Amino acid sequence: MSTELIPFDFEGRPVRVVTDAQGEPWFVAADVCAVLELPNTTRALARLDPDEQALISIQGISRGNDQVNVVNEPGLYSLVLGSRKREAKHFKRWVTHEVLPAIRKTGSYTAPSARPTLPAPTQDRVAALLLIGEAVAKVPGVKPGIAMAATLTCIQKNTGLAVETLRRALPARDTAANEAICSLNATQLGRLLGLSAKATNQRLAAHGLQLRNERDEWELTEAGEAWAEAMPYSRNGHSGYQILWNPLVAERLKEVA
Repeated sequence: MSTELIPFDFEGRPVRVVTDAQGEPWFVAADVCAVLELPNTTRALARLDPDEQALISIQGISRGNDQVNVVNEPGLYSLVLGSRKREAKHFKRWVTHEVLPAIRKTGSYTAPSARPTLPAPTQDRVAALLLIGEAVAKVPGVKPGIAMAATLTCIQKNTGLAVETLRRALPARDTAANEAICSLNATQLGRLLGLSAKATNQRLAAHGLQLRNERDEWELTEAGEAWAEAMPYSRNGHSGYQILWNPLVAERLKEVA
């Protein structure tokens, strides 16, 4: 097996690879587990078959120990299946559609396009705010979507960079009622019912689709998640979720007297 590491970059995280005599890639297991948020590499590897992993020596890869665990392509897919991270499928697609074809053609990987660069002071501020946002998102009880929405607002205020497109790209909760787009707030939904926003919210609550949380804000119930999306936002120093309803829920609400 080759001991020459080929460095990849997946959304700012290093993913290193070596190739065997047949030119097949072997990924550094610790890098893959870090991307997939599998905290215990040893435990993750224990689920793999012996032919899906190997222990090799690469000089200078780490201090005091040149041995490193690597996984082949089937082993990588097994690790992907063991990850609960939303981006696991995206990572797998990146590997299969970009990295592997490039390695097998050229023996290396080049990103499809160069990343845009910012002036050093701006880039430093953005990097610092992103690190703070990541730390906040890990605080128990803080939802990642809210943390990222607040981070984007901080970036915009501190740098003047336009972030609205990124804000709209933030993932909303999955919804089972996918026949129509969830796009109506309580006021707009109320117009379909001939009700005020307050009365609409009360009717939604009466039907078990939302409830008041400890912050005295409306929050979707499990039943409500089938009819709405909670979109993260941050404005005027406040971060939270705006609930947008599927228009189809209006017919259901008409059943509530």
